[in-house]
Parts: sequence; structure tokens; C-alpha cells
Amino acid sequence: MAKKATYIDYSSAPKSLSDEPFYNLILDDYQKEFRDAIWNPEKLIVFCNAVSGTGKTTIATATANLLCRYGLYDGIVYIVSNYGEAKQGYLPGDITQKSEVYFEPFYQALQTIGVNTNTVFVDNINNLKNGTAYIECLTHTFLRGTNFDKKVIILDEAQNYSVADLKKTLTRCKDSCKVIVIGHNLQCDLSDSKSSGFVKYMDWFSKDSRCAVCELKENYRGWISSHADRL
Repeated sequence: MAKKATYIDYSSAPKSLSDEPFYNLILDDYQKEFRDAIWNPEKLIVFCNAVSGTGKTTIATATANLLCRYGLYDGIVYIVSNYGEAKQGYLPGDITQKSEVYFEPFYQALQTIGVNTNTVFVDNINNLKNGTAYIECLTHTFLRGTNFDKKVIILDEAQNYSVADLKKTLTRCKDSCKVIVIGHNLQCDLSDSKSSGFVKYMDWFSKDSRCAVCELKENYRGWISSHADRL
């Protein structure tokens, strides 16, 4: 198969989000840097290593939504690792229902930026008929053989992906995608934290100019969350 050049036309979108309302969110300098890295057309993949409560999922979701609103990408695919699948199997329902608990941070982020979650998901036949569907939520389990093209991919809680699972997920993405990988290296829930692929892939991609690596510093949930995170 011939290799096709990848080009995303940003001419219809603002070059910067600095003067945009950005859903009325007030950002600190680190959060602005993360937002701007995602918006940068030269960055195909953006990693964010940040403590809890820093707004990484909200900022990733908000910027991804703007990329779609300006017609730069065809939709958002939110992917998480079902790291507790042994326990997940005991939850009631089919695989979609079992996975709902993993998608809650994304649902909350969408609600924060004012997205009507009743109309945007592709797993709802009415949304597809109405032409309002552009968002999909997945776990990495059944991605083998899938291709992602012209999508904004958000890999959340990436510290809970093994090296093999993160490789399986990232190799599904064409260069027409914008990939956002967010997590925190000190919040790994895997039984063996050394098996996490998050830092390994962050270091691997950081050597290329098409990658950006960001950090967020401030936990905005408050003293309880911040104090607990420091132990």
C-alpha cells in the first residue's frame, strides 16, 4: 500500500487559543502550556505527567472538543486501561456496561465544558441518525486490528497500561490523529508498577520533535487531596 502524506488543514482554526474563551476555564501557566501543546499542529502526540486534581482530563477533553468543533478532526476516542478486569468481570452487564466505571472522569470533563452527553456518543443509534455522534469510549481490550484515522485519541490513566497494551493502543493510530497520553507515574494501580509503559513510552517519544511532554503542578481539589498525594 502506497504511503500517503498526512496533512491537517488548520487554516480555518485560530493559530492560538490564548484569546479564546476556552469554556470559561481559568488556567495556570502549566495548564496553558498543555492546552497549547495539544493545539499545536506540529505535535502529533502529547504526554502529560501530572498529579491528581490538576485538570489534565478536563483540559485534554476541552482542547480535543475544540479541535473537532473547528473541523480539524472527525471525532474523539477516549481509551482507558481496564486494569482491574479480573474484578471488572464480576460487575453486572455486558462489556460496555462493565466499562462505564472507567469512563466517569471523561463524562465529568464533558459536562464541565457543557457537552450534552445524551447526544454525542456513537454507541447510540439515535445520535448516529441525527448526525450528532462524534465521541467514542473504549477500553484497550479489543483494539487489535483497529485503525484510528483523523481522530483525537485520549489515553487516560496511562500509568495503568502495560508496555504491551500501550504499544497495542498507540500502533492503532495513524499520523492523521492527534494523540494525548495522560497519567501520573506515581499513581500506578498495576500489580507490578514496573510493568507500566507510561514513562517508557513518554521517554521514547520525547526524543522526537513531533512529541510534546508536559507537567501540571497544582492540585485544585484542595488540601485533603493534595496532602494525601504527598505521602
